[in-house]
Amino acid sequence: MLPHRSKRYAGIDGEIPRLKLATGWQLLLIGFMVVTLLAVVFPRKELVAKLYEQETLDELTLSYIQNLYRASAGNLDVALLLARVQQHKLDLPTLRLMLLSAAAEGDLRQRTAARTILLSAYDRHLQKSTAAEQLAELRQGLPAFLDPALADPMTESMAQQFADLAFTLDNPAAGLQFITKAQKSSGPDALERYAVRGLATGNYEQAARYYFMAQQQTEPYTDKRRLFMAGVDTLMAGGLYARAMSAASTHLGALAQDRVTLRYLARVALAAGYPNEANAYAKALIFQPQGAQP
Repeated sequence: MLPHRSKRYAGIDGEIPRLKLATGWQLLLIGFMVVTLLAVVFPRKELVAKLYEQETLDELTLSYIQNLYRASAGNLDVALLLARVQQHKLDLPTLRLMLLSAAAEGDLRQRTAARTILLSAYDRHLQKSTAAEQLAELRQGLPAFLDPALADPMTESMAQQFADLAFTLDNPAAGLQFITKAQKSSGPDALERYAVRGLATGNYEQAARYYFMAQQQTEPYTDKRRLFMAGVDTLMAGGLYARAMSAASTHLGALAQDRVTLRYLARVALAAGYPNEANAYAKALIFQPQGAQP
């Protein structure tokens, strides 16, 4: 025996007409009600604000935030929250993609949070990889990160981190600007303090850069000599012998007529295994013209 509906359409050839469960406006109304209900149950702004206070997120909450980020990638707070929670799992290119907008276009709170995460990511990346190609890529994209930050107020610690990053990626102009932000004056005393700080962390090349910059900004001749020698000694202490010889030649300047400096460089060149340079400095010392020594 056929069911009732089958009897009803038994004599109809072709497709059986389908019953309408709801009209178009009814479906639209149902969809609106569902969206409204979700907005009430999951208030995004309030939820994200509460999650900001948590150091870690459980798997379910993290999954919700990831889906929320996919649905609204332009939401800076969601991007910041997701990046903060996963910053040690995500690589630098991914974090840059997520946070560069927040670092440049958000409010001051968002910009500061994004820059804090990115600075830590740059530091971790540079500690792991120093390949020439990757460093070149970082240098190319660095202005987009540095330039907006120069216009904002920041703590001395953050300004120093920016300066270190700029110098590491061969952008000394930006580095000096951030030092100026860290200190009201980027004079030789401040630069020498940063050099000592670099030595304390074992960053010999960075510390030497600060010494040589301090040398360029100081006036007393004896201070110029002392800072120059400190820069060369720093590179030697780090085993960067070729770099020490190159820096000595670059930053010698007026000290090229100073007997104490030339005698020092002759000894350093021999210790570094550069006899030709040692011979050149010794000859310069012997054939100094009368009255050349300050």
